[in-house]
Amino acid sequence: MSSTPASRTARIFLILTIFTWAQIAFGALVRAKQAGLSCPDWPLCHGALVPNLKLTGVVYEYGHRVFAGVVSALYVLGAVLGWRDPALRQRFRGLFIGLGLLLFVQAVFGGLTVLLVDKSAGIARPATWTVASHLILGNTFGALSLLTALKLREIDTPEAPLPGPLSRFVPLLAGVWTFCLLLQMVLGGTIAGSLQGLACAEFPTCNGGLWFPTLDGYTGVQILHRCNAYLLVTVGWTLSFLLRGRGRLGLVANGLGWLILAQVSIGAMNVWSQLKPHITTAHSLVAALLFSTTAVLVMELLKRPTAQNT
Repeated sequence: MSSTPASRTARIFLILTIFTWAQIAFGALVRAKQAGLSCPDWPLCHGALVPNLKLTGVVYEYGHRVFAGVVSALYVLGAVLGWRDPALRQRFRGLFIGLGLLLFVQAVFGGLTVLLVDKSAGIARPATWTVASHLILGNTFGALSLLTALKLREIDTPEAPLPGPLSRFVPLLAGVWTFCLLLQMVLGGTIAGSLQGLACAEFPTCNGGLWFPTLDGYTGVQILHRCNAYLLVTVGWTLSFLLRGRGRLGLVANGLGWLILAQVSIGAMNVWSQLKPHITTAHSLVAALLFSTTAVLVMELLKRPTAQNT
């Protein structure tokens, strides 16, 4: 294997990406175990740097914080390794600094999910907007880490040119896909933050076998979440068809198609199982993979500006 500064740094950022995906899934497990406020303070836990792990839920919440420290250490290692090489520092300075700032903001929002407690529903829970923001920021960090790894890897192994022009519909569909996926993340974060994952306790119908329930409150949010998922399946598989045989672009689009199909299936199982923790965790993990893969798709399309004119 290549051992150039670019390839070594790329491997660190790829490992960072994988650990970030795992951290996002870990966060979903904390929510599913209703352990999000088992450490009522931040950055300490019950006033201690290392709390009593026998307290209810603390092993999950504190474990999530420790794992966040591992993610931070991996980022520092990758950024320092890349910064030491003058060529990489010149080319990737913006990404290294941007990722660091994003990681800092993500840590702040992690603290806000603990410190800003919503008691309006009669139970203590994190404010919905902090949970949704924390989720989106974490996914953005994972996606940018993956893009950094791929850009570093391309220095030593550039992709061969693709034959022929792209369909003029590809950029449009990619834009629709990206918008709908961002909307899906916001809706999913809102549902998770409000603890309303069973606002529709059945699938594919909702609340008493209704296909078209009243769209009041979080039931409406849940229905929109489902309808948007069906749209994502349609757009994802259309992109997969249009980009078949197109090298990395084709592989990425094919991956999106299978990932969104898996995500919808896991979402259905999530309802059928009444939000079993391991299924909820898998749902967040696949969402993170979808988000990062979408970032790769956008990056690949931006390298081909003539596609819109062909």
